[in-house]
Amino acid sequence: MRVTQVARPLTSAVLCVAVAAGCAQPTTGRPVADPATAEQATKDAVARGIDAFQDHFANFGDEHATVYNYLNFGDTKITTEHESFKVGDPPSVLSKRRYSSDGDWAETFTPPESTVDYVKLDEDHQFLAPTPYVSVPTFYAGGFETCLLLTAWAACNVDTSIGQTKLDAPDRQPSEARATENGFEVTTGALLGVMLDEGIVSIPEEQRGDLTEAMLDTVVPVTIRLDKAMRFTGFVVRGKVTDGEAPKLEIQLEYEVLGEAKKSDLPDVPPAEEITVITDKAALDQFWEKFNDRTPEN
Repeated sequence: MRVTQVARPLTSAVLCVAVAAGCAQPTTGRPVADPATAEQATKDAVARGIDAFQDHFANFGDEHATVYNYLNFGDTKITTEHESFKVGDPPSVLSKRRYSSDGDWAETFTPPESTVDYVKLDEDHQFLAPTPYVSVPTFYAGGFETCLLLTAWAACNVDTSIGQTKLDAPDRQPSEARATENGFEVTTGALLGVMLDEGIVSIPEEQRGDLTEAMLDTVVPVTIRLDKAMRFTGFVVRGKVTDGEAPKLEIQLEYEVLGEAKKSDLPDVPPAEEITVITDKAALDQFWEKFNDRTPEN
């Protein structure tokens, strides 16, 4: 990470923007901010904040993180929580998922260099096997990659969406920075249509026709959070998108670094008698379709 390289400049830039009058040359009477200097300081702060965000995932360490996803569109209301633990190199990985704040967690555990993942079924999906666990070929067959971890996948695709929006709508992409009690926040943005293409906004296929071109062309704010040492601590994508009589879309995608994951956070490999092994492709496809269904039927 380039934390030590960017911490001082971003600190200065954010404080310069937050107290812009103090950034101008002193004159008799009330100090007046230099608009061009303040604008450039903000742009520099946002760029450095995005760099810190990207560096975090380019140099991904042992991490405990959570992702909260909320969507409200017409008759569809979706809430999903993901939690992840990544430890070691080669890593052990635990991913958890639930569909409501008081719901049961499903878990997927991958020991180091394992050829299989162990899926612990939540209550709504226990009918998928006669045992508490299912063994499936691992997601990491080609080796661990950060963006394959579901929480980090969200961050990778937000980063891609920000980059594409910079190409498609640079004049409408926010560029804001501010100091906070815990560090700094920088705000940029991503086009709704791009985030939809990247899978960040999970509107069901049958409802996508209700999105107007104006809605798809809306830039939604993305706020990146950093601590006082310029370490990435999370981001939030949040917005309400409307267009006349079209259904209102509310979205929130929030990533939070909870700390360093440890081996003690990880489960043991379940005993063989508690595992149903699935290797057949057709059976695997059916399993994942049902496992990812929010309201599965037996």
